[in-house]
Amino acid sequence: MFTHIEKQVHKLERFEDEDGRKYQTPTGEKYPSITTVLGETSDKSALFAWKKRVGEEKANAISQAATTRGTAMHQLCEDYLSNEPLSDDNVAGNFMFLGIRPALDRIDNVRLLEAPLFSHSLKVAGTVDCIAEIDNELAVIDFKTSRKPKNEEWISDYFMQAAFYFTAYYEMYNEMPKKIAILISVQDGTLQEFYVEGKDVIPWVERLKTRIAMFYNKVEERMNG
Repeated sequence: MFTHIEKQVHKLERFEDEDGRKYQTPTGEKYPSITTVLGETSDKSALFAWKKRVGEEKANAISQAATTRGTAMHQLCEDYLSNEPLSDDNVAGNFMFLGIRPALDRIDNVRLLEAPLFSHSLKVAGTVDCIAEIDNELAVIDFKTSRKPKNEEWISDYFMQAAFYFTAYYEMYNEMPKKIAILISVQDGTLQEFYVEGKDVIPWVERLKTRIAMFYNKVEERMNG
């Protein structure tokens, strides 16, 4: 059984507009989601090259399968950490869950699961996978799936996404995480773990600020036609 340390969850209204997904805070601000910010400002050249290489139809099928598998695994992670019964409806999702489960078993004292966060300083919002202790240290924990093992230099957007959650959680709850943990369940059954400790989060926040500025500049350009 996982222990939960209850935190007030701030329900945010989520909606879509011409600039992508947004959240409305309890005080009325409308902030873009972190996934929209990073998606709109990422270098898509490698993605386009991959789609050209394998073909649009196959690329779409692979992406859809990955989304379905990832959604199923995320739900299993949430249910497991919530001490709820686990579904076996999605075979691929269950397989990915078995890959990540050893890391989940090192988690306890859960603060938030699939909970909305926002930052007035960054003017961004989003939904964090998990804020909890892993190996007895409070962490922002992000669950990912992958067809193939990742190199650290390929996942800078993962670190920036988690750096947002790190900042927003501290801003909202006045509790400082010790680290960021990116847990990746790979389709071959292996588990990858990437960590950013303490002050090493700061450079990722600074890189994120640059991407946020790029996003807001794109929105302004679109508005000005």
